[in-house]
Amino acid sequence: MIGSERRGLERGAGRRRAGEPSRRHVGARRVLAVCALAAVAVLGMALPASAHAVLTGSDPVGGAALDTAPARVTLTFSESVSVKSDSIRILDTAGARADEGGAHAGAAASQATVALRAGLGRGTYVVSWRVVSADSHPVGGAFAFGVGGPPDAGAAAALPSGGGGSRVVGVALGTARFIAFAGAALLIGATFFVAVLWPAGGRRSAPVRLIAAGWLLSLVGAVGMLLFQGPYTAGSGISGIFRGDPLATTLDGRYGQLLAIRVLALLLAVPLLRRLRDPEMIEPGDDGVRHPSGAGRRGLVELAGLGLALVVTMAMIGHASAGETVWLATASVTLHTAAMAIWLGGLCVLGLTLLGWSGQGAGDGHGSSTGNDTGDDGVGRDASLEGEPVPPAHAVELAHVLPRWSRTATIAIAVIVLTGAFQTWREIGEFGALFDTTYGRLLLYKLWFVLGALGLGFLARRWVLRHYHPEPGPQVTSIALTGLRRGVLFEVLIGAVVLAVTAILVNTIPGRDSYAPPFARTTVAGPLTVDINVSPTRTGAQTMHVYTYDPQGRPQRLVEASGELSLPSAGVGPLQVPLVEVADGHAVAEGVGVPLPGQWQLRFTLRINDFDQYVTTVFYDVR
Repeated sequence: MIGSERRGLERGAGRRRAGEPSRRHVGARRVLAVCALAAVAVLGMALPASAHAVLTGSDPVGGAALDTAPARVTLTFSESVSVKSDSIRILDTAGARADEGGAHAGAAASQATVALRAGLGRGTYVVSWRVVSADSHPVGGAFAFGVGGPPDAGAAAALPSGGGGSRVVGVALGTARFIAFAGAALLIGATFFVAVLWPAGGRRSAPVRLIAAGWLLSLVGAVGMLLFQGPYTAGSGISGIFRGDPLATTLDGRYGQLLAIRVLALLLAVPLLRRLRDPEMIEPGDDGVRHPSGAGRRGLVELAGLGLALVVTMAMIGHASAGETVWLATASVTLHTAAMAIWLGGLCVLGLTLLGWSGQGAGDGHGSSTGNDTGDDGVGRDASLEGEPVPPAHAVELAHVLPRWSRTATIAIAVIVLTGAFQTWREIGEFGALFDTTYGRLLLYKLWFVLGALGLGFLARRWVLRHYHPEPGPQVTSIALTGLRRGVLFEVLIGAVVLAVTAILVNTIPGRDSYAPPFARTTVAGPLTVDINVSPTRTGAQTMHVYTYDPQGRPQRLVEASGELSLPSAGVGPLQVPLVEVADGHAVAEGVGVPLPGQWQLRFTLRINDFDQYVTTVFYDVR
C-alpha cells in the first residue's frame, strides 16, 4: 500500500502541468542556445584571413636596381591563383599608377602579369598585388624596384599588405560558413539515422523537422557564402553584396561553381527527402521492426549520391584544395565531413527525438498501456519522469536502434580521428606550429572538445552494451533512459562548439604557412659579441634587433650602424637596412621589406668610434 501511494505521488508530482514545456523541448532549446553561442564565437573570432599562396618569384625581383624600366611585371606564386583586372597595381613615389591596368594570368596558372606604361622615368616603383589563392582566400603584398638606382627601402612597407578586408564581411562569411557546417551535419546525419537506422522515424514529425531544419540551414549557408565571397576577396565593404559584379565574379570561379553545385544538390534532394514519410518506403521485418523496402533502398542510393555531392563540395572549398597531394587531402576531408555529419546529426536525432519518445505515436499501429500523455508528435510526456520500465513496444525499438547506432558512431569516430590526424599533419607541418600559431592553438582547442565528446560517447556505448546486448534488459527504466539522453544532448552541445572552431579554422592561415619562428643568432664582430634577432621570418615586413657587447660583456655603444640584406640565389640586393640605436648597445630596424622566400644574407657594419668599425654576416631562412 505504501509503495502504491508513493508511486502515485511520484506520478502526480511528475505530471506536467498544462502549458509547461516538456523536458524534450527544454533540451532542444538548450541545444539551440549553445549553437547560438558558438555562432557568437564565430562572430567574435572570424577575421579576414589570407592564405595560402606564397609569392615565390617576380620579374623584376623586389629590390632590383634596373637601368631601364621593364615592359611588364610578372609575379609567380606557389600555387594557382585567381587574377582580376585590378589584382596588380604599380605606383610611383607620388602614388600615381604606372601600369596599363588589366592584370591577367600569365603563362602558367600560378602567374599574374600586368603591362607598364611606356616612358617611365628614374625612381622607385612599388608593386602592390592582391590575388585569390586556390583555397578561396585572398592574399596580397607589396615590394619595390628601382629604375636608375636602388629603390627606397621603406616604400613597399608603407603600403598595406593587401591581405585584409572588411571585418564585417569576414564575420558574415564566417557565420555563413558555420551555418553551412551545422546544416550539413544535421541534414546528412539526421537523414542517415532515419533512413538507415530508424526507418519508422520518417513517419514522425520530430525527426522530419530536424531534417527540414538541416536542409534549410544548408541552403541559407550556401547562399550566404555565395553573396559574401565576392566582397571578401575584393577587400570591399558589406555593400558589395548588393552589386552584381562581385557575385558574377564569384560564380565565374571554382568557388562559386562548387557552391552552385551544392545548391543544386540540395534542391534535387527535396522530393527524395519528402519520400521518407511515404509508407511504401518501409516494410515490417521478421523482428517486428520496420526496415527500408526495395523502393526505400533505391531512394537511399539516390540520397547518398546527393549527400556525397554535398560533402565533396565542402571538402573542395578550403585548405584541402591547395598545396601538395590535393586529391588525397580532398578525399580525407570528404570522409572527415561525412563521418562528422553522421555522428553529430545522429546525436541530434537520438537526443531530441528517439530517447525523448517513451510511447508509440498515434497512427503507428502500436499502442501503449502506460496511460502517458502523448503529444501530437507521438512523444510521451510523463514516462521520462518516472522510474518505471520503458513500454515494451518502445523497448523493442530501442533494442533495435541503439546497438546499431553505437556501432555506427564508433566507426564514424574512428574515421574522424584518422582523417583528422592526417589533416593535422598536412596543415601543421612542424611540431612547433601546433603551439606557436593561431591555427595550431585553435586545432588544440578543437581536439580538447573532441576528446570530451569521445569520453561521453564511450560512457554511452557502455550503457547501450549493458542494457541492449545481446538482448534488451527487461527492466530498463525511463529514468535510466533520461540519463543517457542528457549525456547525448551534452555531446551535441560539445559538437556545436567543435563546428564553430572548425568554421574559424577554415578561415585561418594553416600552421605550415604562418609558422615563422624568430631567428636568433649570437656571432662576433672583431672584439664585439653581437646578438641578432629577426621576427617574423616570413616574407613581408620584418623587425630586426642588434645587441652589441664589449669584451667585458657590457653593452657597447655604437657611433654608427648600418645593414644590408641580399638574396644571393635570386640576385636580389643588397637592400639597405636602416638601423636606429634606441639604447646603448641596442639598434633596431623596423618594417624591413623582404619580398621573397629563401636564404637571405644579413650583413651589419658596426662602428664604435672614429677609427674602429667591424662587420658581421649571418644567413637566415625566410618562409
